[in-house]
Amino acid sequence: MERSSTLQLNSLTYCVSVSGMTDPSPTGSLSAHAQDVALLARVASGDMAAMKAVYMAHADAIARFVRSRVHDDAEVADIVHDTMLKVWRGAAGFEGRAAARSWILTLARNCTVDHIRKQARVSLGDTDETIPDDTPDPEAVLGAVQEATRLRNCVEKLPERQRAVVHLAFYEEMTFAQIARIESVPEGTVKSRIHYAKKLLMRCLSLGAQK
Repeated sequence: MERSSTLQLNSLTYCVSVSGMTDPSPTGSLSAHAQDVALLARVASGDMAAMKAVYMAHADAIARFVRSRVHDDAEVADIVHDTMLKVWRGAAGFEGRAAARSWILTLARNCTVDHIRKQARVSLGDTDETIPDDTPDPEAVLGAVQEATRLRNCVEKLPERQRAVVHLAFYEEMTFAQIARIESVPEGTVKSRIHYAKKLLMRCLSLGAQK
């Protein structure tokens, strides 16, 4: 039976706010991926408890990812909610070939881009993404920095596209292939963005150290 948008919205709000519910997540020796596949299959059948479990497992990661592009907390919350509505409506389309987190963050990216376009705040950037990726692993650069607050401030100053891939690579610990799927770009573009971000971070951190 077709569910209306209003019913979906109200049902989703209820399922993530109700308290005292028994943990609906699968138990046993299933891998995390297998658990996510099972949960999303249940969501596709209209299982509200499974939807709550998916929300609890992924909402924080969605919010962190969205904040790499949108800095208003109310807007971030709206996008997280929109993303979860897409999960609720589109769970049947999840085929299990990729990680559930990658699939959900792809939905989050699409919701974020739609939101930014509607707000007429698209940041096209003016960066050169053709720089070859022939430098050492940028993780070594980030890992060498001890001043987390200063690093975070420098990350926030990155252009939007570089900031997003840095977040996915170093805070969500995703591979280039996973990031490429989420961002809908070739792996080479992801590598170039991280390479360019590393150069900007090095410059920012160097200037900060001189103060």
